[in-house]
Amino acid sequence: MTDNSPAALILAVDDSESTLEVLRRNLEAAGYRVLTAIGVPEAIALLDEHAVDLVITDLKMPRVSGLDLVRHIRENNRNTEVMMI
Repeated sequence: MTDNSPAALILAVDDSESTLEVLRRNLEAAGYRVLTAIGVPEAIALLDEHAVDLVITDLKMPRVSGLDLVRHIRENNRNTEVMMI
């Protein structure tokens, strides 16, 4: 990343608001732009609206898992990288 290029946009997905807050604070402190989603349906809506560079997602979430989100990303957002925690 050069000084003139925009910071990467990261989407953090977890069912814990406190975990999302910690991720958001740390990533923003490192210079990234950050979106957060409290679950998979909210994450998919954000992915439809924004060109996200990286999704950091929890594996175990109620109703729809992080693995389901990874499948959705692979089918619909092929340029988005994924990190599962």
